[in-house]
Amino acid sequence: MDELIAQLTGKLGIDESVAKAATGKALAMVKQHAGDDLFGKIASAIPGASEAAASGAVANEPAGGGGGGMLGKLAGMASSALGESAGGGLELGAALSSAGIESDKLGSFLSTVIAFLKEKAGPEVMDQVLAKFPMLKTLLG
Repeated sequence: MDELIAQLTGKLGIDESVAKAATGKALAMVKQHAGDDLFGKIASAIPGASEAAASGAVANEPAGGGGGGMLGKLAGMASSALGESAGGGLELGAALSSAGIESDKLGSFLSTVIAFLKEKAGPEVMDQVLAKFPMLKTLLG
């Protein structure tokens, strides 16, 4: 995970603590949407991925539920109205924003994370992840 954090801080100019928090939240959501079996392939290819996802999952669930301010509320409404996968992209955007990723860096952040996961876990694994979490693609722009 240190390699990914170094890429994120170097490429995006974000603080290491922000990169770690946002990476944890992103991996927690990938695990949530992709499932344990598919995430297990990522975790076996990337040391520290399970721990990062676990820390992101804890940070993703504040006591009041939801989180992410207005974007988090919109994600919840989209999930309710259109199904869980529809709100997933907004939910991820809200989680990354709450970790300190500025909205203009969301696409670059996710592109870097996905490229890293694809390099380490393989393109087949990432294709399966994107198939189970299609709204992830909406944030890549």
